[in-house]
Amino acid sequence: MKLGFKIPAILCVLSLLLLQCKDDEANIFRAYVEGKFTYSDGKFLEERIHLVVNKKIIAESFPKESGSFVLAGPYDKGVYKLQLKDFKIKSFSTDTQGCKISNDSLSIEIPDGVTYVIFNDITLK
Repeated sequence: MKLGFKIPAILCVLSLLLLQCKDDEANIFRAYVEGKFTYSDGKFLEERIHLVVNKKIIAESFPKESGSFVLAGPYDKGVYKLQLKDFKIKSFSTDTQGCKISNDSLSIEIPDGVTYVIFNDITLK
């Protein structure tokens, strides 16, 4: 008799968990950043580039030989960064308002709520 109550209870709990997961996934966006770097040092191609939110890497890749790149990762809210490790950014161009070079010149800050950015050119120092 007790087994008859456990099976429906277990199914009910599992269905609630599955529904909760779907609701959480619906609230998560993706940050998508693409563009092209202009660089003079070939070592740049060996450096990973990252998308970072709250000091957490959400995406990483290497630039192609042409300097082009595409990064995408999970994004909820807040400012996030296109970040380099060793090469400093001199300038960039984009149609997206509010992007700016960080104080250390190692990243470009992308404003809260922006989920899609295309950088026409990012020139390195």
